[in-house]
Amino acid sequence: MKILSLFIIILFCSDTFAASDSVSVLFYNVENLFDTEDDTLKNDNEFLPTSKKKWTNTRWNDKTNKIAKIIAGNNYPEIIGLCEIENRVVLEKIKKHYLFRSKKYATIHFESPDSRGIDCAILYQYEKIDLLSMRANEVNLKGRKTRDILSATLSHLKDTFTVFVNHWPSRYGGRKKSDPKRKIASDILLLLMDSTSTHHPNRKLIAMGDFNDEPKDSSLKALKKYSNRSEGLIGTIKYKGKWQVFDQFICSKNFSYNLTVYKPSFLLEEDKTYGGKKPFRTYYGPFFNGGFSDHLPIKLTFFEP
Repeated sequence: MKILSLFIIILFCSDTFAASDSVSVLFYNVENLFDTEDDTLKNDNEFLPTSKKKWTNTRWNDKTNKIAKIIAGNNYPEIIGLCEIENRVVLEKIKKHYLFRSKKYATIHFESPDSRGIDCAILYQYEKIDLLSMRANEVNLKGRKTRDILSATLSHLKDTFTVFVNHWPSRYGGRKKSDPKRKIASDILLLLMDSTSTHHPNRKLIAMGDFNDEPKDSSLKALKKYSNRSEGLIGTIKYKGKWQVFDQFICSKNFSYNLTVYKPSFLLEEDKTYGGKKPFRTYYGPFFNGGFSDHLPIKLTFFEP
């Protein structure tokens, strides 16, 4: 009996130690998280109380509650990458949510030149994670700027890592027509990762994002020197009945990690057209659906050496 009790104590201590030495990174495309104020410098007219979508404070509050539920449901990751957020105001509203009273998150955000005003951002637990540097890296599509690639160098215990949050150009206008835009974004991310690994060969690199392409597509094959295990995921979005993996982690090969899609039943709804389930999204065109997002969150976990 004493041996069994000692084993349980050792196991409990080992689990506690392992948990304290792990770092979790969540990425989530939150599908158009806007405030309700008109920004005269951006084309945010689609998400105002007077628009066809009737984007009100009540709906904004509801969506914030849902995003907070996702973060809490993933056991409060140390680092959270987000895309399709309008500004720092919507980030602060998430950060100050009552579910986070015992957690201390800080924000990393730059206003990007995206015409609609949607940006990438990072939340991180500043009592566990130290911020060493941050930067917005321009993506110029032959004279038309799009969403920046947000990079930040962070440290935890004795480990240092650089994260890159991406939201590459969409397939609007057709895949063939839009392919060159994502290739430009791919080239920039590759340059950023290569430059960082050249100057800091032991540093962990973690690129995350909505790449609007799948791992087998040419834009992501260009990053083949890095580890992309996202192809093994079932899917993060669903289009015309087909699950696709647009949301991915691409990492340096100097560490191991676990990768999962977060898909509890409340994040899914019935796919009445094609059968099965699909992400429970906020809008269908101008029609409010009351869901979370058209994307599912993904999470990466790694352990300190």
